[in-house]
Amino acid sequence: MSYDEHDAALDEFYSRISEELYPEHKEQAISEFTEDRLCSFYVKSPLVMRPAVDSLQQGKQLLSLGQEAPALVFFVSAIELLLKATLLKPVVYGLVHHEALAEIIVSHTFGQAGFERYEGLLSELFLTLAKISIKDIKREGSEERLLGECKKLQKIRNSIIHKGEKCTKEDAQLAMDVTVATYELIVRPMLNSLGLTVIERGEIKLL
Repeated sequence: MSYDEHDAALDEFYSRISEELYPEHKEQAISEFTEDRLCSFYVKSPLVMRPAVDSLQQGKQLLSLGQEAPALVFFVSAIELLLKATLLKPVVYGLVHHEALAEIIVSHTFGQAGFERYEGLLSELFLTLAKISIKDIKREGSEERLLGECKKLQKIRNSIIHKGEKCTKEDAQLAMDVTVATYELIVRPMLNSLGLTVIERGEIKLL
């Protein structure tokens, strides 16, 4: 069998995992990570996406009431929960068997506000499992990368929280659209690649 781009992406993914989570035990990280283990996390924790869904719904309610700034805050929180809690957290739990230790690593590795801290790992995870380059994903009608839009919205959210700034209705509407696209174009394809689907209020179950 020839060594192709998928194999290279898989090697790079394992390398990034080992560097960030098991810097001195690379072979252990590689041997322990399997798609089955990742899938088993969702089977045991089917409501892991519920907080993201609740934040999205809260944002929609606030937007309908004309509360653009609070709505945007909830939408961006939903985006972060979709990417970190729904996709990356299960990977860590798949690698670390001790639940308390896994929670500490999750908080340390993904607790920072910026997407840059884990964008590379997310990209490799998505390419490895869904065979799609997350860096190329764009919403229909948008010329900008979806992750780029997420970052810009996060900056607006931070200005609202830390500086008391306002946002426009267009900003809030964009935040809702980007949140939905994050689910539709990133989260759902990833879950589907593992043989999983999403039902009412974000509950995850086997297909």
